[in-house]
Amino acid sequence: MALANEAKIGISLPQAFPDGPVQAAVISRFAQRAEDLGYHSLWVQDRFMGRTTWLEPLGLLSFVAGVTYDIRLGVATMPLPWHNPARLAKSLASLDQLSGGRLIAGLSLGGFYVNENMPGTAPERRVAAFNEGLEVMQRLWTEEDVDLDGTFWPLRNATLDPKPVQSAGRGHMPIYLGGGSEGAIRRAVRVADGWIGASSSTVETFRAQASLVREALDASGRERSTFTIAKRQFLALDDSVERATARMRHWAEVSIGNADVGERVSLRGPSGDVAAGLQEIVDAGADLVVLNPVDDVLAQVEHLALVMGLENDDR
Repeated sequence: MALANEAKIGISLPQAFPDGPVQAAVISRFAQRAEDLGYHSLWVQDRFMGRTTWLEPLGLLSFVAGVTYDIRLGVATMPLPWHNPARLAKSLASLDQLSGGRLIAGLSLGGFYVNENMPGTAPERRVAAFNEGLEVMQRLWTEEDVDLDGTFWPLRNATLDPKPVQSAGRGHMPIYLGGGSEGAIRRAVRVADGWIGASSSTVETFRAQASLVREALDASGRERSTFTIAKRQFLALDDSVERATARMRHWAEVSIGNADVGERVSLRGPSGDVAAGLQEIVDAGADLVVLNPVDDVLAQVEHLALVMGLENDDR
């Protein structure tokens, strides 16, 4: 079935390898097949520390940019206070150049667990650091000889080259912000091009958050068509609900450290059940749904394309 309302369908790249070494060939095959099948975009996440083998997101997207042609490439989300924004601006602009203008940059505040294992971060005042960091990035992407009297990252006569390829809207690649609080959602509407709901949230939570996004858009007078509402979604496609649940719990325990959360927020089971759950997300307000199959990824990218009714001109 194709999702009603013409929602776009993205899919997460293989990024975590909890049961073995990194498999670059699997990543290449997955990315190329997703492009051939008509997925809108390929997505990665930012996870800095942990025992699971988890690839750095921008390096992974750079690798994938070299083996694909026109599928969009997204990262959601990168906690901005974890990063030096000038260096991150350079990395994202370089990736936008290398991909021919295909990047979507997702940013967030990040969690409270930033600590001594995250050198060079600004954990004490995350909101202020985020706001200043975003200003640093946007000005470096769009201006020459930038001066900024910043608290965290002051700039003097700073110029960044190359600029991003994309220049529509705010003069750089699309930015999607994460965060489920009312303040985070209103910030996204004010300064970004989209908002993306977490994979760790239920459909009910997403529905309430998407409603807040629409209210904020109306209050700001912003055209709905200029803003994307997205949702990441864990799922396991299997004829057996029991098997799918066991697979999901194993993956969630190893990869995010909580099997119960994986079961609570995921879609699992036969294609009809998964498709119905995804339609719920679209009905709740999603313009873009990012599928996050948790295992057997080469088979899942094929099966999910059939479930969604994708065609190779869908992008």
